[in-house]
Amino acid sequence: MAEVIYARPNMMNKVRYIRGEREERIVDIYASPESLRDQQQDSVGTEESSKSLGTGRSQRPDAVSPPWCPIRAVVVLLGLLSVVLLAGLLGLAVKHKTVMENTDCPDGWKKFGCKCYKTSDPYQSWNKSREFCVSHGGDLVVVDSKEEMDFISGSYNVYFWLGATDAAGEGTWRWVDGTVLSLEDPSWSGGGPQGGEDKNCLRRAWEQNQYKWTDEECEHKNLGLCEQNLMK
Repeated sequence: MAEVIYARPNMMNKVRYIRGEREERIVDIYASPESLRDQQQDSVGTEESSKSLGTGRSQRPDAVSPPWCPIRAVVVLLGLLSVVLLAGLLGLAVKHKTVMENTDCPDGWKKFGCKCYKTSDPYQSWNKSREFCVSHGGDLVVVDSKEEMDFISGSYNVYFWLGATDAAGEGTWRWVDGTVLSLEDPSWSGGGPQGGEDKNCLRRAWEQNQYKWTDEECEHKNLGLCEQNLMK
């Protein structure tokens, strides 16, 4: 009797097959339609987010230059204000000059520029002459320029006291208003003071047809030349 030989099934293959099916089922279970839809939605959302971000970047306005600063306007405004102020100051100066020109000196006084002049009477010492000037609303004259010296010397053809002394400190000459009288001033007769400690007051001098000043003993008697300043 012939022996029927049956092919012995390969159980290992079966098991593997079954495992394969099981693994495929497991994969199919996990990859369910709901999960696929979620994945699709996530991918769509990601794409939309990317598009929206791209759109946001594309719609972002380009960098622009900062607005024009109004520096020029400020400069122009300041310039206009300066012009207005300058015009106002010039107007005040002209008005003041006009007022000074139209201001008369008291009776018996002579006018030159913004000052009025008068000689004291009688002949007195430097200190007494100054007292006379102060009592009449002025003081001994302070010479501010050569033009003023020429005017008063030409107007008063006598020796007279001027308002300067070094009695407070030998060699330091000062006008009665406190300003210093330089020893280098060209109006000094002989190039500078000629006396020592005895000659401490300033009077007019005559030298080579030019009116100048020199130092003199304060107790000598001369007329005093008083001045009133109209600018005060």
